[in-house]
Amino acid sequence: MIACIPTKNRPTTKTYQLFEEVGIKAFHFVEPQEFEKSPLPNKINIQQNNQGIAYVRNFIIEWAKASGEQWVVMCDDDVNQFGFYKNGLKHKAGAGIWFDIKQKAEQLPFEMFGINYLQHAWHEKKAYSINKSFVEVCVLLNVQKINWSYRKEFNLKEDRDFVLQAIKKGNGVVKFHKHYYNCPAVGTNKGGLQTEYQAKRDEDSAYKMYYEYAPHTKMQNKDGRIDVKIDVAAYATQNKRIVK
Repeated sequence: MIACIPTKNRPTTKTYQLFEEVGIKAFHFVEPQEFEKSPLPNKINIQQNNQGIAYVRNFIIEWAKASGEQWVVMCDDDVNQFGFYKNGLKHKAGAGIWFDIKQKAEQLPFEMFGINYLQHAWHEKKAYSINKSFVEVCVLLNVQKINWSYRKEFNLKEDRDFVLQAIKKGNGVVKFHKHYYNCPAVGTNKGGLQTEYQAKRDEDSAYKMYYEYAPHTKMQNKDGRIDVKIDVAAYATQNKRIVK
């Protein structure tokens, strides 16, 4: 298992250290325009500049396949903490939680595995769900089983579209609700895709998702941003997948 971190305009990211601390090698996927000056370790040149987040995610999957990797943690470069909740108590456990998740994943047919935002994990009743929730920001992928791609027309919502493709074209996704990651709120952290969010390009993708996955969608105003709500379980049921 390795960690793959797409990064842009964040040369001081420390996310990789979370993985290195527990013995998971982390690779950084960097655009040519930043490659030479980037101080980050284990850099991979993604060959093109400014192609969007779907491009680099697809590059990572194809690179990992070609490298003979099977289990890849694809993680955003502003994640700063991992842990889990047990008996109502928060435990900062580090990136070692991915060893536990991988051990479970190896026994299951699903292609994607994810965890929760810190602010949501504490109140979850269920330990996990199958094909009922989106996973994003930091996910474990069985890359050798993935035969679909991130689609650039849904950039900034590409993670969610990828989950729905996993349900339609694969077996789907498992989310471990009591495990968590922490990172800044979407669009608030300097660098990365901040300018894209400031321009509200995510709203364009939200409308595209609305039409792509109707009738399981509805638009909503969420904390001052226009977003799309998608009934993942209903979509999975329509595609005759396990829902639990």
